[in-house]
Amino acid sequence: MKKIQYLFATIILGLAFTSCLDQSPEGGILTEEQHQGVPNRLEYDLRGIYTKIYEYGGHGTFGLRSIDMYGDIQCGDMAMKRNSYGWFEDYERGYFYAYARSYIWSYNYEIIHLTNLSERSIENEVDSIMKIMADESTPDEVYALTGYCYGQILALRGWAYANLLNVYCDARDANSTDLDQVNAMPIYTGKDLKTEDGRDTLGAPLSTVAEVYSRVYEDLSEAIDLLEYYGKYNARESKLNIDADVARLILAYAMLNHGDKNEIIADGKNCYTIAQELAETVIPKYPILKFEDLTSTGFANIQATNWLWGEEVTVENSTALGSFFGQVDIHSYSYAAAGDTKGIDSKLYDEIVATGWDARKNWFRSGTEKFPYCPDGKFYSPKYKNVTDLTKVDREWLCDQVFMRVEVAYLIAAEAAWNNGNDAVPYIEALCNERVDKNDSTAYANYQTWLGNLNSSDAVKDALVYNWRVEMWGEGYGLQTLRRLAKKVTLGKNHLSRADAEINTEDASTAQQFMCEIPASEIRYNPTLSSMYNLQHQ
Repeated sequence: MKKIQYLFATIILGLAFTSCLDQSPEGGILTEEQHQGVPNRLEYDLRGIYTKIYEYGGHGTFGLRSIDMYGDIQCGDMAMKRNSYGWFEDYERGYFYAYARSYIWSYNYEIIHLTNLSERSIENEVDSIMKIMADESTPDEVYALTGYCYGQILALRGWAYANLLNVYCDARDANSTDLDQVNAMPIYTGKDLKTEDGRDTLGAPLSTVAEVYSRVYEDLSEAIDLLEYYGKYNARESKLNIDADVARLILAYAMLNHGDKNEIIADGKNCYTIAQELAETVIPKYPILKFEDLTSTGFANIQATNWLWGEEVTVENSTALGSFFGQVDIHSYSYAAAGDTKGIDSKLYDEIVATGWDARKNWFRSGTEKFPYCPDGKFYSPKYKNVTDLTKVDREWLCDQVFMRVEVAYLIAAEAAWNNGNDAVPYIEALCNERVDKNDSTAYANYQTWLGNLNSSDAVKDALVYNWRVEMWGEGYGLQTLRRLAKKVTLGKNHLSRADAEINTEDASTAQQFMCEIPASEIRYNPTLSSMYNLQHQ
């Protein structure tokens, strides 16, 4: 399976440059005409696009999980005390340099470009796909598969645009901001790859934040409908493939980040109502990771029942040292084991301990142990759990990658309810009930007291920030949490250069440091943008 995916990654990437290729190329590159003749071509395209999510580009650029690390390190939740090899050092120091902002931009726009090519390849079939679904007709085998794949194509494109909004736009409650007046980024879809006279488009102008969110909503809403309907006729190939529930939570999280509760998005509902309803649809379908399994899985097995989306890592697709586990797992032969430990911020760890009930403290080593504060109970190779000798640790690097798990649905629902002035505590309680040892009378009593104190809006907000930072540590939600909820935190002492530093996202001016600028390469080579910017300081 993975070998096939690599083959078609090459094929689909080649399609991006067909205008420069020979009409009868050799090897694994197809012309656009040849691509049209491939059976089930959309299914093949998808396999290639999915490999982009975890594609290896270097020891600091290995797809989605490296981008997750950038955000968590940048906000300080993931701390580096030592750096001997240079990876992620800029982010530990609190900087977004040009290479990283270009990488995140190109990573998402490449996915957008590939999904656009695929959408364009079936442009004559889209109306039929949508009509079959609207009429609730039974599709033939070809349309059943095409509709199912098209749903995934739209979900991936919507996801990529949502990712860009998180990094290149401000993230805060936008009640006082006219999102129709704030420029964001160019929008491309499969329909606008060519001009009316058939020429390639060279670059689109900046769309506003509101327009990009509209694009995200439209793509993901259609994706959910398509995946729900055509999913009845297709088996999900693996958890790498987006299904309707994954698309729901992608859209729910995007709506949470949208942040304007006074704007009606659809059907008389604001962004928070939509986010809560989508999360509530998913919650009953998947179990939360149980207390008994809290430290036994290593967050390394795609078969975990609370995982909705992820990558099964095999010998064929492992990126070895240059991988998330290579960077954080002290039980694998890589950077963390060699001394570049990435751990939880020491103040955040102390906050967990101070609750007197939260068993998630066992996800991390204490400050007095070897490899202090490292995620020894969250991200590790279970086979090598008790080994830290560099000559004996894991050299297979086969831990699976988590992209989404059901716990995020509880946090989305809780925050959305809180933003709308509704009761968020039941969602927080449902999650935290599995994070306390009920057989420990002292811990359980402390937990009940903590729950009882969630009796004000400010207390609930603090509980939301705390649980986003702790539950989702290392999964790429930290920076966006602090930006979205405008929270000021002080870092601990286990940082290379920001010990005791203040991370202030409450003030809009200081929060700007956590927003990337559009890369100079986009400005330089997009004719519609080059006249808008002075490149001297890019």
